[in-house]
Amino acid sequence: MIRRGFAVELRWFVLSMAAAAIVGVAVGYFLVVMCLALLLYVCWLFYNITRLEAWIIAARRKTNPRNELYGIFGEIAEDVVLLRKRYQKEKLRLQAVVSRVQDMTSALTDGVVLLDSLGNIEWWNEAAKQMFDLRDVDHGHKLTNIIRHPRFVKYFENGKYGDPLELEGIRHPDQHLQFQIHPFGQGERLVVLRDVTRVYKLEQMRKDFVANVSHELRTPLTVVRGYIETLSDAPSIPPAWARALTAMQGQCQRMTALINDLITLTKLETDEREIRQEAVDIGPLIQTIMSDAQALNGESTHTLIHKGDENLVLRGNEKELRSAVSNLVFNAMKYSPDGCKIEVQYTANEHDVVISVSDTGVGIDPKHLPRLTERFYRVDGGRATTMGGTGLGLAIVKHVLLRHDAQLRISSKVGKGSTFSCHFPKARLIKRAK
Repeated sequence: MIRRGFAVELRWFVLSMAAAAIVGVAVGYFLVVMCLALLLYVCWLFYNITRLEAWIIAARRKTNPRNELYGIFGEIAEDVVLLRKRYQKEKLRLQAVVSRVQDMTSALTDGVVLLDSLGNIEWWNEAAKQMFDLRDVDHGHKLTNIIRHPRFVKYFENGKYGDPLELEGIRHPDQHLQFQIHPFGQGERLVVLRDVTRVYKLEQMRKDFVANVSHELRTPLTVVRGYIETLSDAPSIPPAWARALTAMQGQCQRMTALINDLITLTKLETDEREIRQEAVDIGPLIQTIMSDAQALNGESTHTLIHKGDENLVLRGNEKELRSAVSNLVFNAMKYSPDGCKIEVQYTANEHDVVISVSDTGVGIDPKHLPRLTERFYRVDGGRATTMGGTGLGLAIVKHVLLRHDAQLRISSKVGKGSTFSCHFPKARLIKRAK
């Protein structure tokens, strides 16, 4: 569809050229007159283009362009006015959206900092301003120049933001902050800062309570066990008393196991020191654990198998690794029916070092797998209680592995069995000198 301005311009051009042709024929200089006519038309076009440019530069967009420009140039100016109105309307709408988002984030108690693709600060909310005393001069500066803690700098530059980072004493000695970075767009990042000081203190109170209660219960429980054992060894005890003493002794053993596991777990949670590093021969360690398991097997008919790289050596804490693998093996024995096979494998591949414990038992429903490492979580509470479990074994395994930069991965199929795999980073592998 030809626009009106273009049609008018075309009509004037055709009429002008026709008139020039008539004049040229009349005077006998057709080509000269036609060239002069074309030259005048080109000059007219340049004149209007110059006026259009001047109108745009002068920003006279509130005046009617038809009063200053003619034909197609007036229509172009009108289009510019229309586009500018649309642009201004969209700009105001986006500004309102941005302002609303900023108002909402300013109401958050969590700090929010927006970074560009280079890690420079573009914007922050009021909570972030209070946490780090941010000022206008900090715009455009790198966040790592403001938060210079080595662990934060490493976390920021590492680019692996799956888990949040918790730091203590960045601005205040007793303050605990949690950082979570969310990448978006073309390399931009959104940093969310959360003050978890209260949560940390509550968690510390819980740990202290568990530790104190566990230690306080250990002594009286030892005394009770001593009296029960003394009474059990006494001659000529009535049968009713003997049954009661046996039941009491079993319950004392369960309580002792629970307290020992609580103390172990509390030590793992509260000990922030670097673990004592040593070269741990995995082959002999597994052999010792399997020997202990065979001794505990008793009248059960489990088949215990272990195989792997006998030259495998890990850098870690032998006592903690023994505790983790023992818990996995003893759990497999405890919750697998007689006749099942329990196999421990240990090997290194191109990605990591893996110690796995597999059984051919009843398996675990997939819905339980995400919660298995929670304290006191039981798939079958009644059965676990009958078996004498404390519900802390896998929690201990999880914390031991965390202290060794490792992960616990669980796979299971109901009716076919389960596999618990400890994946250690390749950096912990020690190569034997040949």
